[in-house]
Amino acid sequence: MIGAMRSKLGPKVIGGVIAVVAFVFIFYGIFVPGSSSSKGPGVAGEVNGETITYTEFSRALNQRIEFFKSMMGGKVSEAQLEQFRIGESVFKELAQRKVLGQIAKKQGFYPSAEQIRDQVLKMDVFQKDGRFDRVTYKNVLSANRLTPVRFEELIGQDIMEQNFKSYLAQLAVVREDEVSTELKSTMDRHKVKYAYLDNESARKLLSKDLKPEEQSAKLNEKVAEISKSVLPLLTTGSDAKVNSLLKEAKVQVKTSDWLNSQSNIIPGVGSIRSIQEELFALKKGDAAKSFSLMGGTLFAVAVAHEAFDASKVTAKERAATFAKLQNEKQGEIMKRFVDDFMKDSRVTSNSDIIKSGKSGGIPLTFDN
Repeated sequence: MIGAMRSKLGPKVIGGVIAVVAFVFIFYGIFVPGSSSSKGPGVAGEVNGETITYTEFSRALNQRIEFFKSMMGGKVSEAQLEQFRIGESVFKELAQRKVLGQIAKKQGFYPSAEQIRDQVLKMDVFQKDGRFDRVTYKNVLSANRLTPVRFEELIGQDIMEQNFKSYLAQLAVVREDEVSTELKSTMDRHKVKYAYLDNESARKLLSKDLKPEEQSAKLNEKVAEISKSVLPLLTTGSDAKVNSLLKEAKVQVKTSDWLNSQSNIIPGVGSIRSIQEELFALKKGDAAKSFSLMGGTLFAVAVAHEAFDASKVTAKERAATFAKLQNEKQGEIMKRFVDDFMKDSRVTSNSDIIKSGKSGGIPLTFDN
C-alpha cells in the first residue's frame, strides 16, 4: 500500500501524513506493512455499548505482530503468539483506549467540529500552493482506505485525548525534592571491573562422572573454589591471570559502563537489581567480592565512582527530569482513572476472534 501511495502522491506527502498524524495512525495500524485491509464480519468486542470492530482489532494485532517480528529476527509463529497471549493483550489495550475516550467525553474534553476542522485545514500534507486542497485531502485518505468522516473522527479522538492528558498533567504535581532524588539516583554512578561465570559454563568444569543428584553440591563447591582464586587476583588488577584461570570456561575480565540505580543491566550478565545495593556499596580500593545471581556468579571490584553533585546539575537536566517524573505521575493518574472506570464498565469480547485472530474464515497476516 505504501508503495502505491508513494507512486501516486510522492514520498514527501506520505512522510507528511506519517509525521503529522503519527499518534492516530500508529495506534490504528494504518501504515503497518501487511495489515489486513478486509473489514471482515463480526466485531471483536464491546465496551459500554461501543464496538471494537474486527478491523480495529486486526490492524492493532498485526501492528503488534510486526513489532514481535522485529524483536525476533523477522519470524514469529502462531504458537508463539498464543504463548504470549498477544490477542488478549491487544484487545485489553483497545478496550482501555475506548474507556479513556469515554472518560474524556464524559468530562467534556471532546473537541467541537470547528476545532477538528481547523486541525485538518492546517495540516501541511493536505495543502497545495499554501492552501488546503480538498482533492489532495481526499486522495490521501482514499489511499489509506479512510473516509473524511472516519479520519475526522480519529482526529477528534486524538485532540480529545490530548486535552484530557493536558488536564491530567495539571494534576501531576512534581515537588523539587522529588526532582533532586531522581537526579541523584541517575547521576550517582558506579563502574566495576568484573568476571561473570554463568552456571552452565561452571558445570562444564565438573567431572563428567557425577550423578545428577551430586551436581548441585559439586557446582557450589567448584564456584567457591574458583572464588578463592579469582577474588584476590581481581583485587590486585591481575586481569591476565584471571583470564587464564577462567580460560576453560571462556570467561574474561571486563569493565562495565557507568551504572546507576536505574541503569542496572550489564551486557552478558543481565539484571543486577537483586545485588545492586551491595554492589554499589563497594568503594575503589575495596577487595573484590562475589555476588550470586540467578544465572551464575559475578566477581566484581569497584574501579570508579562519580557522586551526585547538585551544583553541577544544569537547568536542562533538571527540566528533563521534571518532565520525566511528570509523565510518570500523569500515567499513574490516568491508570487510576481508567481502572476506576473499568470497574463499572461492561466489556464483552468475541473469544473466537481474540484467540484465533480470525473472523468468518478471514485470517490475520501472521507471515508476510
